[in-house]
Amino acid sequence: MADKTIKELADELGISKSKVNYQVSKLNTELITILDGVKYLNYQAQEEVRRSLGVKSNTKLNTFSNDFEQQFEHRLKPFEKQLEIKDKQIDTLQKLLDQQQQLTLQSSKRIEQLEAQLQIGSQSPKKEQPSAEEPKIDPDSMPDKKWWHFLRRDS
Repeated sequence: MADKTIKELADELGISKSKVNYQVSKLNTELITILDGVKYLNYQAQEEVRRSLGVKSNTKLNTFSNDFEQQFEHRLKPFEKQLEIKDKQIDTLQKLLDQQQQLTLQSSKRIEQLEAQLQIGSQSPKKEQPSAEEPKIDPDSMPDKKWWHFLRRDS
């Protein structure tokens, strides 16, 4: 059977919430779960409250409900594990997508920079070649002298 709040148990038994709350205050705290300030009573706590108030419970129905709930929870565990795995996969895919978007942005910025450099390079005036070339020495126009003649000073 599922955990019930004090109000749910009081409504089920048809008695006031304060009577149930008084009986719950006598119980062992291990039978009570408190979540967000709300007290939840497990099956054993519910049975003790019923017994202390003198209310008979339908044990066959409770046993069937308890067995059904246990089977249901047992069958849900593999699905919960699958959901956890899928959540991790989704997180990984989101990280990869974010990285891909960042790389795409970086590459598009780099392409724009290169295109701008190409445009600047094509718009700047080309350097003109010097019009006056250095005079070339024609080896045929030189007088015939042997190498040792260069060492002499008078010629």
